[in-house]
Amino acid sequence: IAIEALEELVEAARNLKHVEELKPLVASIAHHRAVSRLREHFAQKRGSGRTESLEGLQPESDQPVEPIDICRSPLDHLSVMELASLLNELQTGLKPEQRMILTDFYVSHLSYEEIAAKPGVAVGTVGVYLKRSLDALRQAAGRRPELLKELEAYLR
Repeated sequence: IAIEALEELVEAARNLKHVEELKPLVASIAHHRAVSRLREHFAQKRGSGRTESLEGLQPESDQPVEPIDICRSPLDHLSVMELASLLNELQTGLKPEQRMILTDFYVSHLSYEEIAAKPGVAVGTVGVYLKRSLDALRQAAGRRPELLKELEAYLR
C-alpha cells in the first residue's frame, strides 16, 4: 500500500505548488488505498460475487408462495388488533408527518423513494425523518409507562 501510495504521489506531485502539501497528500492516498484493500479483503472473506436469486430458492411449483398469517386463530387476531390499538394510542403525541412516515415504512412497507414522493422531500432525508420519528415515539413511550408496560406484555 505504501509503495502504491508513493507511486501515485509521484504522479500527483506535478500539480502541487508547495512541498508542505506532499505529506498530507501521501497520507490521504495511503489511507484511501488501505481502506479499499480492507474492503476487498472482507468482501472476499464474506464470499463476494456469490449471489442467488430469490426466485431460484422458491419451490419448483407454479403456485406463488403465500405470506405467513400471524393470526392463526380469532384470539391471535384480537391480540394483534389490541397491539395495533396500543401503538396508535402511543402515536397520538407525534406530529402528523412523523405518524405518516412511520406508517408508510412499517405498515405499508413503502420504499424510501415512495415515502419521499408523498410530502415531496429528498430521498436522502427519509432515513433522517424515520430516525427522528422513532426517537419521538420512544420519548412518547417514556412519558406513558403504563402503556409501555402493556406493549411489553405483547412482546414476550
